[in-house]
Amino acid sequence: MKSPRVAVIVLTWNGKEDALECLKSLRQVTYPNFWTVVVDNGSSDGTGDAVRASYPEVELIETGENLGFAAGNNVGIEHALRNGADVVLLLNNDTVVDPEFLSLLVQSLYRSDDIAAVSPLIYYYDLPDVIWAAGGKIDRKTGISYQLHIDERDIGQLTEEFDVDYGVGAALLIRKEALETVGLLDPRIFLYYEESDWCFRAKKAGLRTVIVPSSKIWHKVSRSISPGSNTQLYYFCRNRLYFLKKHGIG
Repeated sequence: MKSPRVAVIVLTWNGKEDALECLKSLRQVTYPNFWTVVVDNGSSDGTGDAVRASYPEVELIETGENLGFAAGNNVGIEHALRNGADVVLLLNNDTVVDPEFLSLLVQSLYRSDDIAAVSPLIYYYDLPDVIWAAGGKIDRKTGISYQLHIDERDIGQLTEEFDVDYGVGAALLIRKEALETVGLLDPRIFLYYEESDWCFRAKKAGLRTVIVPSSKIWHKVSRSISPGSNTQLYYFCRNRLYFLKKHGIG
């Protein structure tokens, strides 16, 4: 397909100002065939009203409660597929994007039939030339996932596309056929490890996840959950153990 139809799904929970800045950056995207769906996961800060007022072209789905990252994104994915999406992009609300990022991702996604998903190079919003993630690896013995090239200053060291165990869920472009093969995100995970689990399932199905360094976005890291908080530690530990048990590794 020359320009497959892309649904950009922006999941948000009490992040009004971040979501509005993300949508502003999406207005500058050059890719010719996409639309944006905001899934408001039960926000109480007026996000829905603000999106309707400032971005009337954006589709807004209000879940009425916090379904978590996995189930909330699944609402958007199912809506996108029902409405003719060829490709789905999961995009955190606390990101801003380069205008060319989507064109570069789509081009790379269709380079091979065995590519299920692609992800851009993700930088820190506050340190715009420092890499936050270039995909990640999963330790098969412990289930611990870790991001690649984290905290490296970009000096042009990443020029070629490369395979990873998972693409970070802050920005993950997935083709429809892969979703039909692999399924949706696992809603039992709720928060953290959703993308690791999905990409691992894709890999077991013979599909690849690829990082596209020429595609760039910037991420306001941990705006929803404080790093090192009890909530974060609980879900990381819980879901790592669930991941190990589910996949029979470790």
